[in-house]
Amino acid sequence: MRCFLSHHKADKPLARRIGAHLTLVGMDVWFDEWELQAGDSIPGKLNSGLEGFKAFILVWSANASRSDWVRQELHFAIMRSVKDQSTKIIPCMVDDTPLPPLIADRKGIDFSSPKEAILELAGDLTGARSRNERLMAIQAAIEELDVEWNVHPMMGPMACCPECGNEKLEGFLQTDDEHDRTYSGLHCKICQWSGGGEI
Repeated sequence: MRCFLSHHKADKPLARRIGAHLTLVGMDVWFDEWELQAGDSIPGKLNSGLEGFKAFILVWSANASRSDWVRQELHFAIMRSVKDQSTKIIPCMVDDTPLPPLIADRKGIDFSSPKEAILELAGDLTGARSRNERLMAIQAAIEELDVEWNVHPMMGPMACCPECGNEKLEGFLQTDDEHDRTYSGLHCKICQWSGGGEI
């Protein structure tokens, strides 16, 4: 399902989290940070993103309520939902800012506890409500993603360095002869991040 993620820039860290989780359960997410590149026409890219969505995810906050961009995106989504009843507008309420009157009747999701709210949103969009169903949706999405996983027994699968995003992580094995300990993990040559533990 194609989702459009509408948000104010102040709420971008939360929007990024939402987008990543939805991608992981197999949603096709339009998120400005992932779609816009230097030199792109912002209105042109927004228009193409708004063309085919089936779910309009509105990260709603005091910041979003004052944003002309968010309001324009929402107006378009409302018009789409009038023409196409299958189009969903899902308010994700970050704070107690009242929803605009035209969508005040929509069932929203309270994001005061983001982890639980993201799981609820993913469940609503995919129909995968149990942990087992979510895991199967995640597994199916992982198999479809163009990602080369770094797998390490101490850390599990990693798509990239958590600090800089480098996809090429290297395994390491170090022995501390003085204390008779051996350490194993993954290392990033770009930012020098490393993680792992004693084996």
